[in-house]
Amino acid sequence: MGERRNALRVAVRGIAVLYADDGTTVGTIENLSQTGALVSVQGIPSGESLDVELKLGDETSRVAARTVRIDRTRMHVAVEFDHTDIAVRAVIQTAIAHAVRAAQRRPVLVIDSQRGRRMALATRLAARGMTPLVPRTPLEAIDLLTRPQLHVNVAILMASSEMHGVIADSFPWVSTAAISDDIDATVQRALDAWIGTDGARLASAIA
Repeated sequence: MGERRNALRVAVRGIAVLYADDGTTVGTIENLSQTGALVSVQGIPSGESLDVELKLGDETSRVAARTVRIDRTRMHVAVEFDHTDIAVRAVIQTAIAHAVRAAQRRPVLVIDSQRGRRMALATRLAARGMTPLVPRTPLEAIDLLTRPQLHVNVAILMASSEMHGVIADSFPWVSTAAISDDIDATVQRALDAWIGTDGARLASAIA
């Protein structure tokens, strides 16, 4: 447990499948390190020994682990890996590296059908140290949200955008802020939203 506490833990986006004696539990990864993971689950697995399947981006790895902490109130299970081979360590390190780079880039997804305002927002966000991602269609927006190397935590969008429901249902970790005709106020809302994200906490830790 000491190794897990001392290891760099990074919020990443992925799926964990926990295989226990009493069945299988699927959850989302809240944070990950080379030595373990915190998983948000629908049901608590029984027993201490588990097999854990990690699905990070396009990569899937399986590793033996043991339960080290259970939070039944928040439905979180912390697991510590018993052993990771070179291939698994490489997959985990890649996921962590993506998250660290995203924290440094501060990506913000800009979803706006008005091209002039969209470009103005991108320019102002870049001037404030953010990396604006400016899709032209909802499909492009979804593609950007699903790229693990981008690790998008914040999106700004119009009140009428159909992407509100998509983000709420499929990307609940993404904080959103409203776009208005006041460009400076919109940019500030984006910055305020980013400050509360895992990316901001990680950027502070690695500064």
